[in-house]
Amino acid sequence: MFGPETARPGGGWRWVWPLLLLAYFVLGLGRAELFDVDEGAFSEATREMVVSGDWGHTTLNGADRFDKPIGVYWLQALSVSVFGVNEFATRLPSALAAWVACLALAAFVRERWGDRPAWWAAAIHASSFGPWVMAHASTADALLGLWLMLSALDLWRYLEDGRPAALRRLALWVGLGVLTKGPVAVLIPLAALGLSLLSERRAAPLWQALRDARAWLILLAVAAPWYAYALWRHGWRFIEGFILRHNLDRFSAPMEGHDGGLGYFLLLAPLLWLPWSALVLALPGQARALWQDLRLRRALLWAGFVLVFFSLSATKLPHYALYAAPGMALLLVHGARHARAWVWALVALALLAWHGLMLGLPAWLVQHPEVVRAADYQALLREAPLPDWTGSVAACWALAALAWIWQGQRQGQLAWRRAVPQAALLHGVLMAWWIMPWWAHTLQAPVRLLGEQSRALPGVVVQWQVHQPSFGFYRQQPAPRREPAPGEHALVRRSRLPDLAGWPVLAQAGHLALVQRPAHAAAPEGARP
Repeated sequence: MFGPETARPGGGWRWVWPLLLLAYFVLGLGRAELFDVDEGAFSEATREMVVSGDWGHTTLNGADRFDKPIGVYWLQALSVSVFGVNEFATRLPSALAAWVACLALAAFVRERWGDRPAWWAAAIHASSFGPWVMAHASTADALLGLWLMLSALDLWRYLEDGRPAALRRLALWVGLGVLTKGPVAVLIPLAALGLSLLSERRAAPLWQALRDARAWLILLAVAAPWYAYALWRHGWRFIEGFILRHNLDRFSAPMEGHDGGLGYFLLLAPLLWLPWSALVLALPGQARALWQDLRLRRALLWAGFVLVFFSLSATKLPHYALYAAPGMALLLVHGARHARAWVWALVALALLAWHGLMLGLPAWLVQHPEVVRAADYQALLREAPLPDWTGSVAACWALAALAWIWQGQRQGQLAWRRAVPQAALLHGVLMAWWIMPWWAHTLQAPVRLLGEQSRALPGVVVQWQVHQPSFGFYRQQPAPRREPAPGEHALVRRSRLPDLAGWPVLAQAGHLALVQRPAHAAAPEGARP
């Protein structure tokens, strides 16, 4: 297995483990179908951008899309231009962003705490459940996570020594974050800066930052041109769609049913940082050290602000908590440095339980689909094959165990705690290669199959009372959401087929079907576009 504890001073291992970490993130990116809604929407919007040649604006199924700025679409479009229109290409920017974030975090920790904590930092961030999911998803969140990570690290460097270089890099990362997700990329670093200076009872770094013209120029040069272009091109529709609806309205009212109580993120955060969440149990005994150590205090304030601020937001989505990742990573590494054996045992037990759940849940749901309330998902689970990965997974763990024993013999001790990060990374590999592809195929294969089969159909194929953005991606043509006109084809739920008597059914898969509206057929009574 790998980690800096196996390195020799002056050796080349520092070049090897980053490459292995890159392979960890890239492995399996193309094995799983796109998950709807988010992955399908980002990927189809990117495909439409590439096909249209208009790289200044995004559309989804031909309609203007204002929910995110342009940054992530540019990177996905570059990847698609090189690797083709496929799942690997649209997910690659997220994987690379997560990889760079891990390397930057490890470099920051190594400068301050040494090699082994740096390795723990990279392993914790790479294998925690929430960051792992974002690294394998074709969305903007891993890319924003990178800019926030770099922003936090350079903000903390700037607060340590006041050097303008760190401040100007911070301005660059904030500008790229604004180009990727919007105002949140400014809000979090600014709040973290203010809280840190308030706790330290000093204001000079803030006034220095406000007076640094180069930093302001960098930020505006990166972020302002596209926003000015979007405002010139779309006017009030851009302000209403992006600034008001997808930013201010999200905070003031639940959007698309994504709400929750004040304790939502406090309950969710331990799940997002599985299997490492138990390391926080080592922190209470370090409470005074946490506050006296300015690095840890700043990490605590970053993470605390994110969790409190988004707890006050009316719209709550799990990935909002991941904006706390820079602070959480440093706190968890500090916990790892001071954790006693019983805390490490809890981490190992959490990993084993999480791994067992991920392996066992698919088979159990296939055998008990009735526990799922949604009829569509019940139907998909009833048709899903039982997972057949037991032998392959067992072989992987057996090889890993032999490697750990061999490593322990070379070092004169088994050092089981050193194997926990390696086991967590191996769990991530198994998730990427077997577990997530099974879920994607179970839930999304009907969309992909019907999308591919519909490529030969003439004219427009619409989505009628369904929302499967990846359908257009696999069809390689926009698929608007509306009622089909006479003679047009439509993607519908199979449960609606009894109401569509006389409509030719071209294909069926899972819970979906492709139908054609007869030239003189009226819409079913009560149907809504």
